[in-house]
Amino acid sequence: MELKNTEIIYGRQPTFEVLRGFRKIYTIYATTSALKWLKEKANTNNVEITADIQSVEKEKLHNLVRHPDHQGIAAKVEKYKYTSEKIILDRRPSLILFADSITDPHNLGAIIRSANLFGVGAVIIPEKNSADINPVVVHSSAGATEHTPIVRLKSIIHFLHLLKERNYTIISAVKPNDDAISVIDYDINGNIALVMGSEGKGISKKIMNICDTKVYIPQYGEIDSFNVSVATGILLYQLRTKL
Repeated sequence: MELKNTEIIYGRQPTFEVLRGFRKIYTIYATTSALKWLKEKANTNNVEITADIQSVEKEKLHNLVRHPDHQGIAAKVEKYKYTSEKIILDRRPSLILFADSITDPHNLGAIIRSANLFGVGAVIIPEKNSADINPVVVHSSAGATEHTPIVRLKSIIHFLHLLKERNYTIISAVKPNDDAISVIDYDINGNIALVMGSEGKGISKKIMNICDTKVYIPQYGEIDSFNVSVATGILLYQLRTKL
């Protein structure tokens, strides 16, 4: 397998989730204690370890991963494969999440983790001005990337129009203002797509013009806004309880 078609993911939970996901895993590099954890976890969950296993010291992992939070384990795996938009349109999930211009891989990973836990049918990201699904995102998502359909598109706007043709309601997340409704008071009728924007730029104007409804999270403190991954978790929880 050529190096360009593989990548090194790291961390205990991400490695385990790749094992029980759909990506091929070639080699696992682990310290004695981390390998013991992985084998026990796999055995408990009836997951077979078919990859080659190399017992290594922490120093080699530091050189291999170059991230201090590898937790004693890393793995060479097949590069991440995105889901096609056609598959999502055919499935018509009740809840879709758009991450517009989320460039911080830690934020994107945390968003995908929440999306998985709240049963989001797909996470949509743009090809430009966005983190891609790389090892940092995989680690920050605790491996949720391996179980969450993620679509990477040239044009988010085109896909939003396709959803509207299929009677989805497009919701944009904004700061509290008179033109928006509190997510607590928002009533859902049918399938929805939630659009989250970056903390700095917010949602682009072109995308905002397509959205049907603006929702906000009530705020009671002095600072300006939530971290985008925290806001996403709050909104997804509120929306999921209404579906």
